[in-house]
Amino acid sequence: MKMKKWTKITILGTLMGTCFTAGVYAQDVLQRVDAYLRSDFNVVVNGQQVKLANPPLIYNNSSYLPVKELGSYLGAVVNWQDSTKTIYINPRINPGQPEEGNETNYTNIVFQYPIVQYFDYLGATYPVLTNMTEQAYYRLTDVERMGVKTAGMRKAKEKYSEELYVGEDELKKVWGNNPPQISYANYDAVTIIGEKDPVKRKAINDYVESFRYYELDKVQFATSPIIVDALPELNTYSYLLSENGHYYRTTLKLTQVNGINNQPDYVVGSSSKEDIQVEKIRN
Repeated sequence: MKMKKWTKITILGTLMGTCFTAGVYAQDVLQRVDAYLRSDFNVVVNGQQVKLANPPLIYNNSSYLPVKELGSYLGAVVNWQDSTKTIYINPRINPGQPEEGNETNYTNIVFQYPIVQYFDYLGATYPVLTNMTEQAYYRLTDVERMGVKTAGMRKAKEKYSEELYVGEDELKKVWGNNPPQISYANYDAVTIIGEKDPVKRKAINDYVESFRYYELDKVQFATSPIIVDALPELNTYSYLLSENGHYYRTTLKLTQVNGINNQPDYVVGSSSKEDIQVEKIRN
C-alpha cells in the first residue's frame, strides 16, 4: 500500500529543536533528509495511550519520537548539554530531583577545609574528597565511583580546582535513611586514587612525604597533601596540595628504574607545579 504523503520535513534536526535550545550547529554535521510527520500514529506507554504534542516522524522506514516529551511519560529526566552536543536520559531517582539540567548554573564554592574521608557504602570503602563549607560538599567523581546516581542533582563548582561537587543536601535524596558511614580504620597518610600497583603507590607516597617540610632560599615551606589522582596517561598523576596555606596542583610523572635485585622500581622523574589559587584570583 502506498504511504500517504504528510507534511514534509526537510531537516531532521527540527524535531530536536522542539525539545532543546541546541544552538547553531556547524554546517558540516548537517544532513538534509526527507521525512514525514504521522499524526495518525498512536503511541502507547506502559499500556496507556498518550497524546504527544509533537507527532511521530517517519524517516527511512523508522519512527522518531520527541525524546523529551516521551521521557516525561517514562518518568525520566532528559537534558541537553550544548557544549558537548549530548542528550542525557536519566531515570528519576527521587521526586525532588530537578527536571532541568544545569550545565552552567553551578553553585560556586571555594576550598575551606578540603579533606579526604573514607566511607563504608554498599559493602565497600571509598575515599571521598570532601570540602567543608556551610555544608559538606563531596567531589562528584568520588561519589559516582561509589555507585551513586547523580544525574539531575544540582552541582557545585570549586573555584580553584574547577572540579564539580555535590552537596550533602542533594545526596540525601538518594541516601535517605541509609547514608554511608565514615570508616575510621582506612585513613592513609597520602590518598592515591586510581593506582593499585603497590610499587608505584610507594614511589608517590615517598615523594609526597619528602616534601612535607623543606626550605628554599631561607624560606620554610609546610605542605599538606590533599589527594593524588591517576590520570589517563600512564604513570601520570594529579597531586592536589596546600602549601603555606595556598592551593597548588602538581602533575607527577613516574620513571621506572632498577631496584633491589634488579627488580623494577619507580621514582618521580618529573613534576610541574601550578598555583591554581593565584591563577583564579587573576581571572
